Amino acid sequence: MKTKEEYIRSMHRLGRLQAIVAIILMLGLPTIVAFTFKAFPDFSQVFTASIGLLAIFVPIAISEMISFTPILGSSIYLTLITGNVTNLKLPAVTNAFNLLNIEPGTEEADVISAITVSLSTLTTLIIVAIGVLAMVPLKPILTLPVVEVATSYMLPALFGSLMLGILGSNIGGGVRTKKRLLGAVPAAVIIIILSLVSPQLVLNLQGFLILFMLPVTYFTSKFLFTKGIIKVILPLDKEKK
Repeated sequence: MKTKEEYIRSMHRLGRLQAIVAIILMLGLPTIVAFTFKAFPDFSQVFTASIGLLAIFVPIAISEMISFTPILGSSIYLTLITGNVTNLKLPAVTNAFNLLNIEPGTEEADVISAITVSLSTLTTLIIVAIGVLAMVPLKPILTLPVVEVATSYMLPALFGSLMLGILGSNIGGGVRTKKRLLGAVPAAVIIIILSLVSPQLVLNLQGFLILFMLPVTYFTSKFLFTKGIIKVILPLDKEKK
C-alpha cells in the first residue's frame, strides 16, 4: 500500500511521462509528414500568422496553470493533455467536491480530482468513438435539411450556456463572488472605444490588446476588491455565518 508521499511522487512522475509522450506524438506526426513529403513551412510566415494567437493563448496558459493546479492537484497533467478544461474537467471536479463536501487542496481532493478527470476523459472518448462509428450509418439522417438547421443552433447555444456560467457568482469549489464582473468594465470600455475609432486596428492587434487588457482587468479588480466593492465569499465564511 502506497503512502501519501509515494502516491504524490508516482502521480507527478506518471504525469510528466504522459506530457512528454503527448508532446512527442503531437509534434512527431507533422514532422514526419514534413520530412516525407519535403513540405516544410516557411517559419517566418508561420510566426507572423500565429503571433496574434500566441499573444492570446500564452497568457491564458500561464494563468490556467496558476489558477487550475490548486484545484485539480496532480490530475492537472491529464487535464491539460486531454483539454476541454473550463468546459468539462473543472466543472466536473468542482461538482464532485461539492457533492462530497471536500475542500480543494486537500489529499482527498487530489484523489477525487484524479478519479473525476479520468472518468470524464473516458466518457468523452467513448462518446467520440460512438460518434465516429455512427457517422456513416446516420449520414442520411444528418444531411436532412431539418437536422442541418437544428445543428446550426448548437454552437450558439453552447456558448450561451458558457456565458451564463461566466456571469454567475459561483466560480467553483464553493467559492462565490459579488460584483466581480465590474473588474472587466474598464477593459471593455477601452475596447469599445477603440472599435468605434478604428475597427481595423482592433482586428489586426486583437492578440496584443487582449494581452494588454489582462493587467488592466487585474489591477481594476484588485482595486475594487480592496475597496470592498468586489467581494469573495469562501466556504468557511459561509459556515461561520
